[in-house]
Amino acid sequence: MINKHKQVGLTLIEMMIAMVLGLFVTAVIITVFSTNVRSNTENIKMIRLNQELRGVMTMMVDELKRHGYSNESSVSAFMDELNFTSTCARYSYDENNNAVIGDTAPDSNERFAFRLNSDKTIEWTSKANGAGCVTASTGDWDDITDPNIASITTLDFDITGSINTGGVSGVTALTTNFGVSVYDVTITLTGKTDLPHSSDANDPRRTIIETIRIRNEDPKD
Repeated sequence: MINKHKQVGLTLIEMMIAMVLGLFVTAVIITVFSTNVRSNTENIKMIRLNQELRGVMTMMVDELKRHGYSNESSVSAFMDELNFTSTCARYSYDENNNAVIGDTAPDSNERFAFRLNSDKTIEWTSKANGAGCVTASTGDWDDITDPNIASITTLDFDITGSINTGGVSGVTALTTNFGVSVYDVTITLTGKTDLPHSSDANDPRRTIIETIRIRNEDPKD
């Protein structure tokens, strides 16, 4: 007896349905994977933005607290250098510990300043010579923030309601009659990071605010 086996397979319609289902599952997997990658990228960028802002804020706070320090306490030249605009802070201290009685001005590399630059970075210099806040030459400023990590949109030194003491533009002395005057300065720093799927106006931002006291300005008898 001859056995005839009829071959059984998928019809064209069944194959097309299977292909469509396979493509759908593949699309779902790719979408989930892409979403996770994008989310991780955004999280990393936000972490780096926070670190960048926190790092530069810590530097500014630590530096400004040094203002007015002198190896020789009777030398007031460093104290006379404090000056602020809305986007710039100028300060001075005896970095080399070489001040002597009779000095009337800091060394050429002991006048420091922070400022917000037009390219959305914060710059620092040790050669802020002259009477103003932003008088250093172009080549003497160094970026202390990375524009690839953070675009700085706000750098504000709040000296509202202040008096003018010793050439200082608007710093409020909390003690003015005796001892060492104490000054409060509030620094507001805002930066944003670029995300591929968002517009420039909608890029995420972070703001850090610190209030510091500067104690070495204008000592009293």
